[in-house]
Amino acid sequence: NWFDEDDPLTMEEEQFDVILADYLIGAMDGFSPYAQDQMIPKLARLLKPGGKLFIVGLQPIPDRTPNDPDANLICKVREVRDACILLAGHRCYREYPVDWIQRQVQTCPGLILDHTSQFPILYKQETIVKQINVARSKFQYFPTPGLSTAMAAVLDDLESKLWEATQRSPTGRIQLGFDYIVTAQKEQ
Repeated sequence: NWFDEDDPLTMEEEQFDVILADYLIGAMDGFSPYAQDQMIPKLARLLKPGGKLFIVGLQPIPDRTPNDPDANLICKVREVRDACILLAGHRCYREYPVDWIQRQVQTCPGLILDHTSQFPILYKQETIVKQINVARSKFQYFPTPGLSTAMAAVLDDLESKLWEATQRSPTGRIQLGFDYIVTAQKEQ
């Protein structure tokens, strides 16, 4: 944990030519919530002059996609998965939009926003089912068995609808959202 008060990660004396923050900002909410705005400046201090910082992230899945019922199923899976995580008393990952990351880079002294790339996400059924199974893995922590039974029925229904949606798709995949890479460079 980069921000653990009892055991802080200190690397201030080290500097690197390249730093890859691979889905780091989104994962932080599960481990060091409310410190996301401090991460890019912390990483920038670890860069050598002229060094590159690559920030990989996932554009947050929207609450709904009214004009695309198949993609909307993925939105619903995210919603139910996160509900199960919260009902289990655990924290969800919280992804950050590309424009939030760009603003953090632009306001970080000594960093220059270099480039942003976006990559559309094509979800396979197996990928979506993994998220459904994350939700199912939380049932053991629910306060009542009835709640587990009710959520299991919701997830089973979603899995069935997703199978139908991926079978309808010519590629067997459902497109929704994008991953991104924001590239920044430390001033010389």
